[in-house]
Formats: sequence, structure tokens, C-alpha cells
Amino acid sequence: MAECLTGARYLAQSLHDYGVTDVFFMEAILRHTLLELEKLGVRRVLAHSEKGAAYMADGYARASGKVGICMAQSVGAANLAAGLQDAYLARSPVIAFTGHKAIPELQRNAYQEIAHPALYQSVTRFSASIEDTSQLPILLRQAFREATGPTPRPAHLDFVGHTGEVMELGLVDEPVAVDSRHGRLPAYRNRPDPDDVLRAARLIDTARQPVAVIGSGAVVAGAADEVRALADTGIPVAYALDGKGLVDDNRESTLGAVGN
Repeated sequence: MAECLTGARYLAQSLHDYGVTDVFFMEAILRHTLLELEKLGVRRVLAHSEKGAAYMADGYARASGKVGICMAQSVGAANLAAGLQDAYLARSPVIAFTGHKAIPELQRNAYQEIAHPALYQSVTRFSASIEDTSQLPILLRQAFREATGPTPRPAHLDFVGHTGEVMELGLVDEPVAVDSRHGRLPAYRNRPDPDDVLRAARLIDTARQPVAVIGSGAVVAGAADEVRALADTGIPVAYALDGKGLVDDNRESTLGAVGN
């Protein structure tokens, strides 16, 4: 029989096993989990605001390829959602954790308590409410799957309890289980049709003035080396804002950013 773990211990161990090295939060949220993360060597970064925590998680995800974690209590859930717009548009693998009032406090005009699902509908590809700790294992794994692909985008889990404490103090009676492929990008990298690759190569070879325009698709696919190899042939390379960093801006053949 599996050892029962508190929700806080299960969540912390799962984040660690997924390869998360830093989490970003606005006090007060998941305090028991933060203590467990300290024991596991995961750095906890206190932000100046909820949006700041979301921005840092987005930057962490883009720079490392790992899943960025940001969190805020119920009162700050709307502010945290507002900070996820760039992460959504850039297809960053970010997961946001929030808390919400437990029954019977719901629908009783509690302080700054509003429904969270609508706030996250436009800035995540997956959002779920956890009303009982027993839901944590399956929904946490689902959040990581959704955040990392095939088209990465932020996910959101809304824990019962103003700071998620009801979920944290509950028990999980199954062992921690993670799918490590969903701890970073690209979780999936589909191979293109060989005929399409050949056709594209012929078009490049026969073009009089070929120009490459690179975007987040190359980032998500982990194709930075291939992009640089293309640039080494002398083809001028431009990039969308979400593709910045794939090529050296100091190269003579780099055209810079295009689009808006």
C-alpha cells in the first residue's frame, strides 16, 4: 500500500521530479508546499506583484525550456491571469496555481472573491478546479501535458482554500508519478513529410534572393541549431518577436525583428 502524502508534499515532490528548479509567487499562497519545496532544494522567488510572478515564470520557461510555475492566492488570481497574456501568445509552458474559497464560503460575497474560470479562459489552454486533494495527481499531470504540447501554452489549477491550504492539508494515497517528457520543451517534435522538406529545399536553392523568417515554431521545436546552420549558408534571417535569440543579432546577415 502506498504511503499517504499530504497534498503539499505530493505537489512539491511532483514539481521537483518534473525538473522545476524555481517557482515564482506572490504571498500568501501554498505555504506548506513552499516549505516542502525548500527541503527539496527548489528555489522560491517572492515577486513584487502577481503579474511580476507570471512574467518571471514566462521568462524562466523561455530561457530554460522547462515549465515555469507562478502562483497567487484567491485575492490575486485576476492579477495573475493578466500577466499570462504574453506567455499565451508566445506559447510558453507556464502553469499558474491559485486558491479559491472553499464551500460554504463560495457565493457569500467573500472578500475579493470572484469566479476564476472566466479569467483564465482566454490566457490558458487548460484550466481546472481542484475541490478535493484526491484530484491532484491526475489534474497536475494533465496540466503539465497541456502546458508542454503539442502546442505549448499556459495551464491553470485552482486549489480549494483561500491560499490552497485545504488541498495542501488533505491526503493523497498514491505514489508520486510524473511523465518526465512533459517537464520541458519540446515534449513532442513531429517529423515533417520528407516530400515537403525536399520541396522547400528546392525552392531555397532556386530562389534568387531567399530570406528566412523565423518564429516561435523553431523555439518550440528546439530547432535553434538548425536555424543557425541555415544562417551559416549566408541566407538573410529575420525573426518574429517570439523568435528573438535564435540567431546572433550581430551577424551581418541578420535582418532583425519583423512584425508587431
